[in-house]
Amino acid sequence: MSTSQLPYNQSNTPPEANSTSLPVEPLLERVDSLLGTLADAFDERSPQEELLATLQQSLVEMRETVLEQSQKITQMQAQSDAMARAQADAIVHSVEIIDELEQTRQHLSDARLAAEQAAGDTRRLADTIFERTHDGVLVFDNQQCIACNDNSLRLLGYQREAMLGGWPAAFETAVHEDNSSAHQDLCAMYAKAADHTVEMIEIKLERANGERFWAEITMSFFEMQDSGHVLVVVRDISSRKNFETELRRHRDFLDNIINAVPDQLSVKCSDHKLVVANEAFCNAHGFRREEVVGQDISARLAHGLGEQLREIESRLLSTGISPPTEHLLIQPDGSHSIVSVKRSIFQDEASGDQYIVEASRDITEDRLREDRLRLLASVFNGASEGVAILSLTGMVHEANPAFTQVVHAGESPVGKAFTETLTIEVEDFDNILQRVAAGETWSGKATHRNDDLQERSYWLSLSPSTETDQGARRIIALVSDITEREKAQAKLRHQAMYDTLTGLPNRRYYRERLQELIEAYTTSNERIAICFLDLDDFKHVNDSAGHSTGDMLLKLASKRLQAAVGSHAFVARFGGDEFAILLTGNDAQPQEVDRILEELLVSFREPFYLESTEAVIGLSLGTTHFPKDGTDADILMSNADIAMYAAKSAGKNRMRSFTPGLQDVVQLRHHVQSKLRRAMADGEIQLNYQPKVDSITRLPVGSEALVRWQTSTGEFIPPCNFIPVAEQTGLILPLGEIVFEQAVLQACQWNGQGNSPLIAINISAHQLRHPRFVEQVLATLERTNSQADWFELEITEYAVMEDVSYAVSVINQLKQLGFRVAIDDFGTGYSSLSYLKSFPIDTLKIDLSFVRDVIWDSQSRAIVRSIAALGKGLGLNVVAEGVECEEQADILTEAGCDQLQGYYFGKPMNAAAYEQWLGTYRPIR
Repeated sequence: MSTSQLPYNQSNTPPEANSTSLPVEPLLERVDSLLGTLADAFDERSPQEELLATLQQSLVEMRETVLEQSQKITQMQAQSDAMARAQADAIVHSVEIIDELEQTRQHLSDARLAAEQAAGDTRRLADTIFERTHDGVLVFDNQQCIACNDNSLRLLGYQREAMLGGWPAAFETAVHEDNSSAHQDLCAMYAKAADHTVEMIEIKLERANGERFWAEITMSFFEMQDSGHVLVVVRDISSRKNFETELRRHRDFLDNIINAVPDQLSVKCSDHKLVVANEAFCNAHGFRREEVVGQDISARLAHGLGEQLREIESRLLSTGISPPTEHLLIQPDGSHSIVSVKRSIFQDEASGDQYIVEASRDITEDRLREDRLRLLASVFNGASEGVAILSLTGMVHEANPAFTQVVHAGESPVGKAFTETLTIEVEDFDNILQRVAAGETWSGKATHRNDDLQERSYWLSLSPSTETDQGARRIIALVSDITEREKAQAKLRHQAMYDTLTGLPNRRYYRERLQELIEAYTTSNERIAICFLDLDDFKHVNDSAGHSTGDMLLKLASKRLQAAVGSHAFVARFGGDEFAILLTGNDAQPQEVDRILEELLVSFREPFYLESTEAVIGLSLGTTHFPKDGTDADILMSNADIAMYAAKSAGKNRMRSFTPGLQDVVQLRHHVQSKLRRAMADGEIQLNYQPKVDSITRLPVGSEALVRWQTSTGEFIPPCNFIPVAEQTGLILPLGEIVFEQAVLQACQWNGQGNSPLIAINISAHQLRHPRFVEQVLATLERTNSQADWFELEITEYAVMEDVSYAVSVINQLKQLGFRVAIDDFGTGYSSLSYLKSFPIDTLKIDLSFVRDVIWDSQSRAIVRSIAALGKGLGLNVVAEGVECEEQADILTEAGCDQLQGYYFGKPMNAAAYEQWLGTYRPIR
């Protein structure tokens, strides 16, 4: 609306202002005229001049009042005019504002219509999104579902009625990947989302049909109709999860494959940074994968290897060529290995980046194997034993010079059948070849007659050469000339199995023969008579007439024994004046046994003529029978022994058969066993020490610890009365432990005093066979803080030969601990020279039975010389025990013995006496 439309006059003067104006000017003019008249009249002074003066004064005051009121009216009129103009301006502005408000109202109306239209569009779009999205969408108010789309029903498998108005059942049964409940986590998420945050979780939901699927649930806050709500979006991510699982499986599969490769695999960028490394690579260099992947490891490789590798890799990147290289790799533990490295370039087609792929293989074993092959070839060609490589059919493919020389006298055997070279003592050699080809080993004896028609013996060993997993392709034949060894073994066997004085079988041979007969007769009704006998009064003759006369008597008595019982009987001498007889067949019948033994008793009534004197001795006989009295060789021999001592106790020249009543002897053994057990507990077991001296200088070199038993009453029990009982009852094990510990403690004391004599300790066969023997010995050393090299362990030849392989194993363990090992009583048992060569021993100790007769018996001297020579040849120390005079000592020294032991130098004595002996002893020459 313009100003021309306003209802006012052109001057914009309000009508109220015109109506209130007064004609002041004419009035003032009339007052002034009146005052002039009065003034003129005043000059004439009439009686009324006082009244006129008063009237004049009133008119003056009235004029002033009128003038004053006129000024006020003028001022008010000016103010009124200003107010009218201001009101008019305000009205004009108000009209303009009203015009603008009208326009604004129109705009607002248009905007409202547009907003309503946009809101409608938005609602329609939201409804479309709500219903058509592939995700399940749910709206919650106070943790109750108030709306959900169709996809949520499809995803969860519920009807809409079941979903609305509460918390979905699928949320209550939700679980994590480990199948632990996720319900509480969902509730906590809802609480956070209601607090204006956005929360997300991946869990497994359960549909109405019980099927579970992976879901991603997102919760967020929004307002609707002035009220806060939580929007929950459920997305099925099963496919993604399955893909992730499959991707992880493939990644793990590839990682496992890479890490399972024994070679060192690595991949580097063109800037030499490590991208991929398997475990073999990291282990070889001492790296942790997470520390080196993405890094240039050149600086971390020792001894300039990093710079060398960078140069090779750079050359590969520039030329594309890199031949295989070998490098010395220093392991984290300081050890060295040789690796062969092959490199290639891989280019990523997408990015064009180049990568260096390296495969490193540890060829240390290959190099060592090559060295070993060269060494084996050297050994093959330089071996003194014959070695031949055979085909599976027995044809010679290769042969070393020794085989060619020994078997073919220089003519090459290659291409010939192995049986053409040797006569093998087996009927079906082809079957043997088949068994060896199948993986077995075989050894046996073979013979060959050389050009001078002398037959030589060989020991043949066949073993398969398994070069592949498909079985043997070749057969290795080792041929050793055992001719001389057989002769030596036969001699040693005879010495081991026969008594050197009488030529009769000894105790060992007797027991072996008895065992053979028991095994042969077990399934038949055959009988065996076992007879033990002892020469009465032999000790008196031996002591009075001398050892030479006693030996002569033993020889004559053995001949008379053999003649009396007949050639079919097996007669043996056990040692001293003890003999034994085995009767079999008809001779083993009880009546026949009695007859034969009666004739034997009668024959011994005749005197024996011994050079310048004669002697009459009797016999004490004890017999037992197989199978009536037992089926075990040791039990039968024990029975015969019990019967013999029963006969001896009854008087001379008597015979007794074993009966259960003779078990009193066994009871006595139990009595000794019981007393020995208490003696060990009460500390009655003591050690004596017998000196050993050097055979040349006669200076002390050590001692042997010998066990002694002194009862609390002061009685000395001889070792021969309790050691056999200990052996038979198993007490030898705790007794051996006591002996070993006492010897160790004494050695500690002597070493603490500055003396360090080597102490020899006897080890029984039972101890050697005990599975914890080495462990117990080591425990004693550690407990006492002693050293194994202070001691030499003496083991009897018989104990070693009972189980050679086990004995070798135990002796090896003892040697590793530092012990010296000696074979005791050497010459009385039976040991193969091949076995003896394999024993890791230090000393051979000649049995005193040979030493005792060395002065007057040439065979004993020969045996001593042979044993000493054998020991020297094997690098062993040789000790002779039982030296009783200077003549014996000189003969043994001349024979080659290194050390001597016996009463001549010192009797067994306790530790204090031994210390005194060491201080006072002077070499005896």
